[in-house]
Amino acid sequence: MKTLNKKTTHVNIVKNTLLFSMLGASVIMAGCQSIPMGQQSDVAMVDAKGRGHLQAQLTMADYVALAETVTNKMLTSKLVQGWGKRKPKVIAAVPVNNTDNENVRMSDLHDRIQETLFNSGVMRVVDKSATSFDYIIKSELTSTRQYGKGGKELVYYTLQLKMFTLMGELKGQWSDDLAMAKSEKSMF
Repeated sequence: MKTLNKKTTHVNIVKNTLLFSMLGASVIMAGCQSIPMGQQSDVAMVDAKGRGHLQAQLTMADYVALAETVTNKMLTSKLVQGWGKRKPKVIAAVPVNNTDNENVRMSDLHDRIQETLFNSGVMRVVDKSATSFDYIIKSELTSTRQYGKGGKELVYYTLQLKMFTLMGELKGQWSDDLAMAKSEKSMF
């Protein structure tokens, strides 16, 4: 009786292995089928110079682009250009994360803003521990999500910079949006 159970078990294992192998092969073959002329597939071309995404989440390239765009808006504003040769001392505060993603690397965003300010040569960037400065630049990242049919997702990220005097007076405000979309989920 023991020999019969071992043989039956071994035969079942072989059958299951073959079944799963055949199932896997048919799945692969289904994914490799050609698409008749005139029909569209779920595959899209992506601009090699663009920032492609598989998910509606920020990447390091997005942080860099968004931070540089908003900071450059500030640097080219009438307020900053009005400083002329005067180079005020500025503190760049760590950005506040008001997105629904607590894993956003705010330190990367801060580093890029601070680097862009420093490299501009328009101002002197000082550490947050400084006791003498002219302005503080506060920044905030927010997000809004929208969902469509079939799991389509659209996320808008907004980065906002605000410049305040020592007395707390708002001197300028700049922002930019980044829209990221994720299409509906599909097996193939």
